[in-house]
Parts: sequence; C-alpha cells; structure tokens
Amino acid sequence: MSTHLTLGTRGSALALCQAEMTETALAGHCDLTRQVIVTTGDKRTDVPLAAVAAASGVVDKGVFIKELEVALLDGEIDFAVHSLKDVPTILEPEFEVCAVLPRAPTGDILITRGPSLLDLPSGATIGTSSVRRKLQLLHLRPDLKVVDIRGNVPTRLQKVVDQPELDGTILAEAGLVRLGYQTQGELQTENGDTLTAHLLDRAEFLPAAGQGAVAMEILKSNETAREILAAINHEETMIRITAERHFLALLQAGCDTPVGVDSQVVDGQLRLFARVFEENGSHTEARAEGPTTQALQVAQSLFERLA
Repeated sequence: MSTHLTLGTRGSALALCQAEMTETALAGHCDLTRQVIVTTGDKRTDVPLAAVAAASGVVDKGVFIKELEVALLDGEIDFAVHSLKDVPTILEPEFEVCAVLPRAPTGDILITRGPSLLDLPSGATIGTSSVRRKLQLLHLRPDLKVVDIRGNVPTRLQKVVDQPELDGTILAEAGLVRLGYQTQGELQTENGDTLTAHLLDRAEFLPAAGQGAVAMEILKSNETAREILAAINHEETMIRITAERHFLALLQAGCDTPVGVDSQVVDGQLRLFARVFEENGSHTEARAEGPTTQALQVAQSLFERLA
C-alpha cells in the first residue's frame, strides 16, 4: 500500500513549477496531494522585505516560509518545497531541510531593454530587493542607481517594460530557466514584449548561498517523510548547500546579508569562494577547498580565512 504525503508550496508560478518538479521526482515513491499556502511575503509585495519582516515579527526571509512551517506543525502538510535561498540560515529546532533536487544554474541575470552591464549609461536605474545584488552591482558600476523592486518573475520583467524610469532588474538564472525564459539574448515577457538577458560573470557576481536549489523541509519527527524524500535527494547539491549554509551560520549571516558564495565539486573536492560586503561597499573574499566528505570543515576553513 502506497504511503500518502501532502506537499506544501507557495502559489507563485516559480513555486508551483518547483512543486511539479518535486512531484515528478517522487512519482512511484508515494501518493501526493498538493496544498498551496499564501505566505506573509506573498501578501505584501508593495513594501521592502525588511519592512514586511519587521511588521510580522519574523527574521531573515522567514516571511516566505512562516505559514508553511505553521502548516507543518499543525499536520496539514508533510513537507514544504522551498527555493533554498529563501530559507533562513538557521531553522527553528523542530524543522530540518532533509532533501534537495539537482541544482539549477546558480548565476544572476541582468534584464534590460538592451544594454549590457558595461553599456548601461551612467545614472541608469536597476531594481532589486537583494542587498547582495545591490552591493555587487555598485562595486562593478558605482555610477548606477539601485532601487527596491519586488514581485514574482513575470511582474518584475513587466516593470522593466512598463516603467521608463527603470532601466533593468536582476533575477536568478535558475528561476528564469525553470519558467522557460531565455537567459542570454532576447527574452519574451508574458505579454509578448522583448527584453534582453545578460548572464553576469559568476566570478565577479557571486550567487547567494543556496541559490538554484529546491529544498524539502520537514518536521524532524516525521520519519516517514524523511525516508521517502531521501530517495530523491541529490547528494552533490546537498554537500554544496550544506557548506554554503554552514559558512553563513558561522558568519551569523542571514538571507539578506550581502554575502556571495560560489561552490563547486571537482574530482571529489569541494571548492568554496566567498565575498562578504560591508554596507559602505568595501569587501573581503577568500577561498577554501577540501574533501566532499568534510563539507562543514571546508566551510569552517573559509570562515577562518575571512575572520
């Protein structure tokens, strides 16, 4: 007799796409029901995330998972599917990330009405709600103006089309790929408008910890869900995100801390590279490497090199 699990997800196009990916991976392992849950971060898209978090009493990007965790505690769902970069670095003790799907590309994409990063005119305005993206952007082009912008992927693309004062925005490569958008050259919006996608150099523009990873969160006490989800866990991705998130924890950094982390697994070795920004735009960076079996130690070494 097949086990039945209830999957919880946000209702954005990207979240639903990631839920479908998870359901496909779990086909044959269990019966599934999907429950769409509206989170605090989904309810208020007209103000910055920091203001939403302060008003709702949550820290970090818990605004995107709070209601899903309540549903886990209440037994309404057995596991939640998240974009890992939206999950706080340190979870409450009842919860754990028990599995991840194979990681998508981790880069960032600049979307404009044409010009590349180097070709944007001085004073051009780029919209992003990410402090990491803002400070890396200003590090490369201090003459640009950065403003806060929120909304799902189609909404932010349309804002670049509709708002002449906005010259571009920056989005995760993974989200664009999963939703079927081009990540280089001409990109068509849902309304048929044409924009241009520019893949930013990952060596100069480091991704967020966990970017491109889809994660499953459960109650630690739910052994059945853990056992079933273990069947779809992608080991290399888990190694990489474990190191990246442990490094953030050592820094006492959250999802909104201006830290870029890049990781690779090559010939059994885990390579980490991090760049940590201060609010004034200055930064420090370091690299560390070690066996994939020692992900936490590699993260510790990286932290010590930046301390």
